[in-house]
Amino acid sequence: MSDNPLTDTSTFARVETGKIPALRVTKQGVQSQNQVAAINPGASLMLSQGALPTTEFTEVGCSQLVVFPAGVGGEEVEALAVSLWEDAAWIAPGRLRLSGQAQLCGPFSLNQENRKILQLPSGCGIAFRLDCPRQRAGALAPELQGADSLTDAFAASEPIGLEYEVLSGLLAICRRLGGSLRIGPGNRAKDSSAELLSPDPDSAVNLTVYSPYWIEIEQLKSLLNPVLGELSLDGEQLKEPTRRVERANREAEELVKAQLGEKELQRIAAEAAAFDKEVGFDLRNSEAYALYGSVGKGADFCVGVQTSLQLPSSLRFHPHQGQPFASYQLQWLSEPMGRRRLSRIERVARLKVINAFEDAARLLARISDGSVVDDDSFLITWT
Repeated sequence: MSDNPLTDTSTFARVETGKIPALRVTKQGVQSQNQVAAINPGASLMLSQGALPTTEFTEVGCSQLVVFPAGVGGEEVEALAVSLWEDAAWIAPGRLRLSGQAQLCGPFSLNQENRKILQLPSGCGIAFRLDCPRQRAGALAPELQGADSLTDAFAASEPIGLEYEVLSGLLAICRRLGGSLRIGPGNRAKDSSAELLSPDPDSAVNLTVYSPYWIEIEQLKSLLNPVLGELSLDGEQLKEPTRRVERANREAEELVKAQLGEKELQRIAAEAAAFDKEVGFDLRNSEAYALYGSVGKGADFCVGVQTSLQLPSSLRFHPHQGQPFASYQLQWLSEPMGRRRLSRIERVARLKVINAFEDAARLLARISDGSVVDDDSFLITWT
């Protein structure tokens, strides 16, 4: 494990994959763990602001709290915030601007008494207070209740605009770092108690690879077959896989090399480079398509390929920004989850899809010089 807290996060359930860095995005590009020191704005800005003043968070109308495990530092929270918001930055000691007037204040330290009074998870060690202008749209309509945990938690007065954007972004950061968002009392109902939202780290299943290279249907099917199995243009003809791909105990790159071989990888890369040289970056006339496949019961998926002129904020400093990209969207075709608890079969299927998507995204990124982004628009890399 790296000593740098920017590298101590993971969105995937596969333990042997290792840690996935919370990358920092700058005008110089994506900063790796070896470059972080050069862009650190100053450790004094991220120092602990002392013990959390518990009494400020017990009354109706109090601020929301974001809490993280003790091993998470302010640098890591900032790195993910920068991926979501262009103006995110430390602006003063203990004040991390997210977007506009929305700020996180902290980190504050948590002790056993804090956790007991505020009913926080036993493993959390630091907290940030959210300071954000209140923007509400009134009570949540009954027909919309039950679909989303965040809006349900604010059923008495639904957040909109900047407030909703920031709360959604903080939930995404919590999912990545194993944190929780504490919604103060009185938000679900007039007399409701505080509520804790702890996103499942494995719930961000889908991945997208953004690349300047377009891969045609047959070439993509051939490329992904070793890791995703047989792919079809007909989504109605999904079948159970004819063979089980055992990948739980080995790295994705080892799997790909074993199936394709280094020479085959080089050949595919050369073909992609030759195609790009022929058509340049003019992807506007490329015809979108989708391939369907399955890695088991309840583990059907789709690979959607299309031209994209818009990139997520985390790729805003990409050297080809402003030009068309090919986006390869790996999507799990599951039933809507809502707030229900997944069955054991669904959890197993999700794990299979996560493993398959990780293998496919890593291979696609390598072959097409692409960048991988998860459901929450965070950059993904593997070491």
